[in-house]
Amino acid sequence: MAAYDALRRALSAERLSTYERIASACSPGVTAESLYLWNMRMCGALMMPLHLCEVVIRNAAASALARQHGPRWPWNDAFRRRLPASSSASARTALELVTGRTTDTPEIVANLPMVFWQQLFTCRFDASLWIPALSGVLRHAPSAHPSVTRKAIHADIGRIRHLRNRIAHHEPILERDIGADLAAIGRLIHARCPHTLALLQRHERATTVLAASPLAGRP
Repeated sequence: MAAYDALRRALSAERLSTYERIASACSPGVTAESLYLWNMRMCGALMMPLHLCEVVIRNAAASALARQHGPRWPWNDAFRRRLPASSSASARTALELVTGRTTDTPEIVANLPMVFWQQLFTCRFDASLWIPALSGVLRHAPSAHPSVTRKAIHADIGRIRHLRNRIAHHEPILERDIGADLAAIGRLIHARCPHTLALLQRHERATTVLAASPLAGRP
């Protein structure tokens, strides 16, 4: 108990309270410490799927923008005016910040946040971007009207953004449906490139770590 008390002091009672609450409803062998350790392993194992998903989806969106507006799409006035601009986290604000630092389009693509790419997958861009371009850049997405597919992609990106943010802030993810998170990641990658998804499936550890969850089988 002394070792756990030391851990609790180092990490804070507030941080461990979630794990203690969950452990109190589990079998005696499941402790707050074991849950915390598993949560860290799961977060680490998810970094590879998240990495590939974000790079693949932003490259697909950037390719669609280049098809519609040319390689200098970040400076296309018509496109910029269409971007959401209602908050400090808006796509237009994000683009203005990044284009203020560099004039290299690939560098801009690499530095734009995930919220920028998610905000592209909204209905305001159906006519100008996704109806003409979606099947060309996400050719393996389910066959449906582009607006239907675009809406599903927007929802999957939102799910992945939330997961990514929790991991980045070292928050608990053990009560999430991580199987559904991995399925969303798989759908997004497959829509762009089934070969990349197959590569991920051969090398990722997230599925194995998930199967070893201390909460497996809990009602």
